[in-house]
Formats: sequence, structure tokens, C-alpha cells
Amino acid sequence: MKKIFALALLMVALPAFAHPGHDGSPLHDGLLHPLTGLDHLLMLLGTGVLAALTRRNLALPLATLASMFAGAVCGHLFGDVLGMEAMIAVSVLVAGAAVLLPSRQLLLALAMPVFALFHGWAHGVEATPSAFWLFSAGFVTVSGLLLAVGFGVGCLLRRHSGLQKAFGGGMLAGAALVLAG
Repeated sequence: MKKIFALALLMVALPAFAHPGHDGSPLHDGLLHPLTGLDHLLMLLGTGVLAALTRRNLALPLATLASMFAGAVCGHLFGDVLGMEAMIAVSVLVAGAAVLLPSRQLLLALAMPVFALFHGWAHGVEATPSAFWLFSAGFVTVSGLLLAVGFGVGCLLRRHSGLQKAFGGGMLAGAALVLAG
């Protein structure tokens, strides 16, 4: 069961490894953006899981979402920042490690809003400047939904330590793919 869960996680995430071009409507592109990059998808799901595992309920997901939006505004206004892609890749590693290290979960979970700033920054940089607000409305909406899905998964994982380890392993495997890419 553990291996099936980890494999299913990877199979769902693999098609979302690279961001497609933004050639639809700004809202449509924003809605799809968090789903079309393995890094964003795993960070959001992982943060939701950590919120449930650390019993942070809404505080961690809301802080993550607010930080992501703040980062998007900064990316829109200021462009690329040095180390942005590295911080995004490391965020998936930290989320996976946190799931696997119960004694460090709270500390590592509290770092996720900081990492979300860089994810948001990337969203802001990638958004078409004239359509930033519509694009942002889309990616914030879907990001919130992914955090909620992760929270639901985390509630399940609280009761099943074997599945928790499989999920953490899947997160680390996903992080390895992000780092390799």
C-alpha cells in the first residue's frame, strides 16, 4: 500500500513537471500555473500536509498563501531575484524532509511561508505584466485549493505513519526530479 501511494503521487505529479507557455486567458493561465510545475504542486501539497501534521490548521496555509502573493507582487514589480529557482527547489526538499522527521516538523513547517515567497516571486515574474492581477487571482485560488487538499491528506496521514513515510519519500523523490531539472 505504501509503495502504491508513493507511486501514485509521482504519477500524478510527473505530467506537471514543466510549465507550459502562457497563451490562454490570464485567469486561465493563473488557474493552471500551480498545477503545471512539479515544484509548485509539491510545495503546496506538502505545506498543507505539514499544517495538518503540526496541527497548525489554517495558520500555516494562510501564511503561505499570503507570502506567496506578496512574492508575486515583488516579482511583478522587481523581476527576477538571485537564487529564486534554488529556493523553490529546496522548498520541496524541506517539505519532504519535514514529513519524514516528526521531531523537526514544526520548525521546518514554519519555514514554508518563507519558501512560498520565492514561489510567488516566480509567479509574478512569469505573469504577463498587463494581466498580472487576473493571473494572480487564478494562481492564488488554485494554490489555496492545493493547500486544502494537502491538509486533507495530512489529516489522513496523521493516523497512518506508514503512509506518512511513503508520502515523505514521494516528496523527496519529487524534489530530486525538481533538482535534476
